Amino acid sequence: MKIFGKSDAEIISEARIMIDALNRIGDTSEDFPMGLGKTFIDEFTALRENVVTYNSEVDKLKADLAAKTMQLSDEMKRMKKLYSEAKERVKESVSQEKWEQFGIDDKK
Repeated sequence: MKIFGKSDAEIISEARIMIDALNRIGDTSEDFPMGLGKTFIDEFTALRENVVTYNSEVDKLKADLAAKTMQLSDEMKRMKKLYSEAKERVKESVSQEKWEQFGIDDKK
C-alpha cells in the first residue's frame, strides 16, 4: 500500500529515522518538538515494530502463495492432460449417445 506516494518499506525506514532523531533530542518533554514526549515515542516505536513484524509475515505469506500457485498450476496442467486423454478415449470407445454420462457435451 502506498501512502504519501511512498512504499511501505520507505515509510518504515523513515519512521525509524524519525524515532532515532526524537530519541537523540533529549529525555524531557521540553526537549521534544511540538510537545512530543517519551510516551509518544514509545507508542510510535512499538507501532513501528508491529508494522515491521506484520510486513515480514505478509512477505512470507506472499512467497508461500507464489509457491502454492506454482504447484496448483503444475497440477492443473497434469489434470487437464489426463482429462483430455480420458475424454479422447471415451469418445473413441463409447457411443455418442452415452458421452453425456461422462460429462462430455461435444457434438462430435
